[in-house]
Amino acid sequence: MEETDTSTKARASDSQDATGRPGRRNPDSGLAEPNNSIRPSRRRTQAATKSAESPVSPAPKDTRDRAREPASSGPSERVIPDHIRKRFVQVGHRYHFPDGAHAFTDRGARLVTPSENVEVVKSLIAIADARGWKELTITGSERFRKEAWAAASALGLKVRGYVPTEFERAHLARKLAREAAGSPENVEEPTHSVGGRGTATRGDPRDRAKGPIVGRLIDHGVAAYRHDPHELISYFVKIETPEGEREIWGVDLKRALKESLTQPKIGDEIVLRAVRRDTVTVQERERDPDGKVVGQKPLDTHRNRWIVEKQEFFAERAAAARTLRDPSVDPKVAARRHPELVGTYLQMHAAQIAARQLRDPQDREKFVNHVRTALAAAVARGEPLAPVRLKEKVAVPTPIPEATRGEEAPTR
Repeated sequence: MEETDTSTKARASDSQDATGRPGRRNPDSGLAEPNNSIRPSRRRTQAATKSAESPVSPAPKDTRDRAREPASSGPSERVIPDHIRKRFVQVGHRYHFPDGAHAFTDRGARLVTPSENVEVVKSLIAIADARGWKELTITGSERFRKEAWAAASALGLKVRGYVPTEFERAHLARKLAREAAGSPENVEEPTHSVGGRGTATRGDPRDRAKGPIVGRLIDHGVAAYRHDPHELISYFVKIETPEGEREIWGVDLKRALKESLTQPKIGDEIVLRAVRRDTVTVQERERDPDGKVVGQKPLDTHRNRWIVEKQEFFAERAAAARTLRDPSVDPKVAARRHPELVGTYLQMHAAQIAARQLRDPQDREKFVNHVRTALAAAVARGEPLAPVRLKEKVAVPTPIPEATRGEEAPTR
């Protein structure tokens, strides 16, 4: 059985958002206040503009107040699309997930949420669009503002509060073009995101990914598994491929990016490769028929170990692997071409020494070739190379010359 590729941390409580960040607490109520908000941008009326230009004739107070009011008013102030009403449970002006967790609050002219969950953000943008808010002002965390900008821009809404990068603008244009052409988006990696509630791919070897996953890095970070607030906290990497966007999930992706030798940035062409599976024991949550967590039980499963590097890194490693596979290449020549292989060739030398214990020459040759093939495959996969271990020098105390020795102290 494969691991769900999520951490063993429990889902954030009401005082945390979907990524585990604490919310601001109201000192009066003791409850966490939302960090993120969406509202229609304020519009200045012509009278208000003139009054600002002419201090002699200030506009009446009620005119100034109306100028500061959001553009949205009237019957559409509390409009909620039907598909969002069905998704959440409404209690007054607060909307909750079916398990009771707070999703967002509708304050009429402002939508607020403690969450960075992608589905929540898309729901808020859909509400804003249904209310006719053509220009939005967004505040909150950088991830929230980024997701809100992307969702709003896809609907043709203007956004204040987030300045996208040139790559983000270009990516959005490519995404909209693919959608217009009918290409699929948000293709998830079923193999390495196996697990989670209701996932059919758990433990099915047929669904295992073969080979590396290649694409342009769009985003990565901590989030509830598959952006489902009922799931545990995991880590995702989102890439852009010729077929559309793709999300790969796995706890180890965070370590893989942190320890990456090439340190890829947003917009870089990257390669993700699952190099092995480690056996782990995680705590799986048990739920009652209503979806409420009632306990935990240990679960023996597997966790994928990842390598994430820029595309050119694997091109260099492929060339090094070809050199290592060729027994006709002198090790000294190979080490000059690829200095990173010095430790690997020392391993090959150790294997050749060990093969001398075999009497049959053919067995010796098979053993050495087997080691060579295994080492070359590890190099091509991008796994850490063998370090060069220098012999430790034993510190020898320097003798003190007779002439510099002081006289011994007298015995008392």
